[in-house]
Amino acid sequence: MRAPDAERSTDWRSVAAEAAGFARRVGAVPVLVLLVAVGALVAAGFLAGVRHGTPAPIDLPLAAGEAPPPVATTEPSLLQVHLAGAVRQPGLYQVAASYRVGDLIDAAGGLVADADGAAVNLAERLRDGQQIYVPVVGEQPAAPTPGALGGGQIDVNTATAAQLTELPGIGPSLAAAIVAFRSEHGPFATLDALEQVPGIGPSKLSQLRSHATV
Repeated sequence: MRAPDAERSTDWRSVAAEAAGFARRVGAVPVLVLLVAVGALVAAGFLAGVRHGTPAPIDLPLAAGEAPPPVATTEPSLLQVHLAGAVRQPGLYQVAASYRVGDLIDAAGGLVADADGAAVNLAERLRDGQQIYVPVVGEQPAAPTPGALGGGQIDVNTATAAQLTELPGIGPSLAAAIVAFRSEHGPFATLDALEQVPGIGPSKLSQLRSHATV
């Protein structure tokens, strides 16, 4: 009886001899081509398995009722505006940011009989701190002061320190503080932002609303 190791050695030698005989019969080149083809098939199968084994990314929809995050805005939702002149109920009004001059006049009861409605732009959008003045027929509009807008309002973002002192309650030192603050932080987005200037509180700001704008 042969030892197991001897039998295995004999088997491998037989396989090698058969392979060598096959190569001699068909030639070395066809054998090499066959091996390359087998290798290519094995590689293709492996790559296909890798591709099929990797799941494609899935875009999950938003949950029901979930809305995208809101976009931040610096525009105020309510405006403080001053309506004066030939209207039935002049005064200080708090209105929605979507209001126009015509909406404000309607909220004030409309124009009086001798009002010059053509002297104001009814389609103009309102701004926080704005003053709207409606003249009577034949009234000459007052000449605006330097640094002021129509209606005599002073723009706190463009007025000089000297022009700012024309505002009620604003002296030279507070005017200089306003100029220094806007130079460092940029223009005021709303009239309420004036409260960030040291020395200006809610009481003083209420005095400025009908005289200043941004």
